Amino acid sequence: MVLPPVCIAALIAALFVAAWLFQPERQPAPVTERVSEWRLDGETVALPLTVRPLPPRTPLTLTAEVRPEKGDYLYFKMVYAPLRVYANGVLIFEYGQPGSYPDFLLDPPTKTALIPLPDTAGPVTLRMEYLSPAQRNSIALHPVLLGTSEAILMELIGQMGFSLFFSFALLALGLLLFLISLVVTRFEAAGAAFFWLGLFCVCVGCWVLGECNLTGVLVDAPVFLYLMAFLGLFTMAIPILKFGCAMLDLRRDSRRLLHGMALTLEICTGAAILLQLSGIAAFSKTMYLFHVIAPLSLCVFAAVLIRESSWYQNRIARRFLVPTAALAVFALLEVGNYYLFCLPVQKSFFFQLGVLVFVVVAGVICGYFVRDAFLLQAQNGMMSRQVEIQREQYRLLLETEEHRKKLRHSVKHHLAAIRVLLVNGERDTALVDLNTMLEELSAEVSGRLCDNPLVNATAVHYQAMARQTGTAVDILLDIPEDIGRISDSELCVMIGDMLENAVTACRGVDRPFIKMRSRCADGILTVTLDNSYSHVRQNADGSFRSTREGGGLGLRIIAALAEKHGGGSRFEAKDGVFYSSVYLRLM
Repeated sequence: MVLPPVCIAALIAALFVAAWLFQPERQPAPVTERVSEWRLDGETVALPLTVRPLPPRTPLTLTAEVRPEKGDYLYFKMVYAPLRVYANGVLIFEYGQPGSYPDFLLDPPTKTALIPLPDTAGPVTLRMEYLSPAQRNSIALHPVLLGTSEAILMELIGQMGFSLFFSFALLALGLLLFLISLVVTRFEAAGAAFFWLGLFCVCVGCWVLGECNLTGVLVDAPVFLYLMAFLGLFTMAIPILKFGCAMLDLRRDSRRLLHGMALTLEICTGAAILLQLSGIAAFSKTMYLFHVIAPLSLCVFAAVLIRESSWYQNRIARRFLVPTAALAVFALLEVGNYYLFCLPVQKSFFFQLGVLVFVVVAGVICGYFVRDAFLLQAQNGMMSRQVEIQREQYRLLLETEEHRKKLRHSVKHHLAAIRVLLVNGERDTALVDLNTMLEELSAEVSGRLCDNPLVNATAVHYQAMARQTGTAVDILLDIPEDIGRISDSELCVMIGDMLENAVTACRGVDRPFIKMRSRCADGILTVTLDNSYSHVRQNADGSFRSTREGGGLGLRIIAALAEKHGGGSRFEAKDGVFYSSVYLRLM
C-alpha cells in the first residue's frame, strides 16, 4: 500500500511551500509601528517585559503616546492578566474582568486582539491597566503594534503563518491516519499503530493551534484555545509511547517501561484536569511539571530504541531510532528556549521541527509496513492454496500411477495383438492399433514446468485449471530451485496471482489462451504473461481494477513485490490481449 508515503510526501511539499510563503522577508514591508516607549511607575520601559516578583492581582499601569492614522488598529496580547485600555481617557477595550470567563480557570486565558482606535486628530495617549495573574508571581507584558488591520495581519502571518498552517496539516493528517487505521486493523492487529500516530498528530496540532497568536486574532474563543493548547501539550507524549508499543517488536521490559511512562503521563494529566476544575491550580501552573515529564518520556523512548537496536538487533527499532531521537532533541530545545534562550520565535517552533521530522519518517516507514502486511496476507493465502495444490498433486500422482499400471497392461495386450496381426499379414489393422496406442501414450503429461518445486506445483495447478475451461496454455519457466534472496512463497504469490488473474480473464472468450515465459539471468528474474480477456476495468490513473467478485489485490500485490525487490512491473491491455511483465533483482 503506497497511500501513506504519498500523503506524507504531499504534506512535506505543502509545508515547504508554506515555509517559503510565510518567510517574513518575502512579505511586503509591513506598515506597522511597534509602540516601544512606555512609562511604568514613572520609569521608561520597553516591551516585551517581564515584571517580577509580584503578589497576585497587583495593578500595573503603562502609558504611551502614539500618533495613529485614520483607520489604525492596536494589536495586544494578554497573558493570564485582566486588562483595560484607554485612549485619551476613554475606555476602548477591556478583557479578563471577573465574571467574563469561567471561574475554574482562576485567571483569564491568553488572548490576542485587534482593537480599533477612535478617529481623532493628533496624538493619542494610551493607558493600559493590568492586574497581575493570581497563579503566577510575575506578569509578561508583550509588545503593542499600531497600524492598519491588513498590515498587522500581514506581519503576524509572516511571523506565525507557518505554525498555523502546520497545525491544520497535523490535524488533517491525524484524521487521515485514523481512517487508515480502520482499514489496516481489519487484517493486521499492528495497524493500531496508525491510530496512535494519528492521535499524536492531533494532540500536537491542538497544542500548536492553541498556542499560535494568529489563531487568537482569527478565532475569538480564548477559553477553547486555552483548553486545546494545554490538553494537547499534556497528552501529546502518551500516544507516541503507545505507538512505540504497538509498532515496534519490543522486549517485555522495554514495553513495560514505555507503558509505565504513558501511565505516569495519564495520571498527571488527570490530576492537572482535577486541579483546574476544582479551582486549586490552573493549567498555566501545572504545565511546568509537563515541561519535565513530556521531554523525559521522549528521551526514555529514544533510549529504549537505542538499547533495542544495539543490544537486541531490533530491525524495526533501528528504523525509528533517528526520528525518535530527533523528536526528543527538539523537545529539549523547546524547553531550553522557553526558560533559557528566549529566541524571538513562535512558541512550540522547535518542537514543530522535531514533529515534522518524526511524522515524515514514521509515516513513510508505516507505509512500507502496510505494504508488507498486504504481502504477508497474500502469502498466507497463497500458502493455504499451496497446501490444497499439493494435496491435488498427490491425488493426481496416485491416479497417474494407477493409470500407468493400467496403461502398461493395455500396451502389453496391444503389442501382442499387433504381433498377431503382422504375422497374419494384416498390416493396415496393425497400423491403426499402433496409432491408437501412441495417442494414449502422448496423453501423459510430465507435470514439470520449472526446477523450483513450489513454483512448479503452483504453475501446474493453474495450468490444469485453465485446461479444464478449454484455455490453450503455454507455460515455460526458467526458475531455478535456489532463487537467492527472494523466498519461494513470494514467487508463488507472484506466479499464482498472475495465472489466477489470467484464468479469470479468459472466461467468456471465444479462443482463450495463456502464454507465460520467464528468464533468469544476470541477477534479474523476468516474468511475462500474455492472456486473452473479455473485458477490463481501468482507473483514471491507468491502473487496473480487479474483475473478481468482491474485488482483489492481485496486481497491487505483484507491483509491491517487484518494488520490494528493486524491480518493477507493467500491465497493459490492447486488442483483446492483457500484457503483464515483472522483473525482480535476485542479488
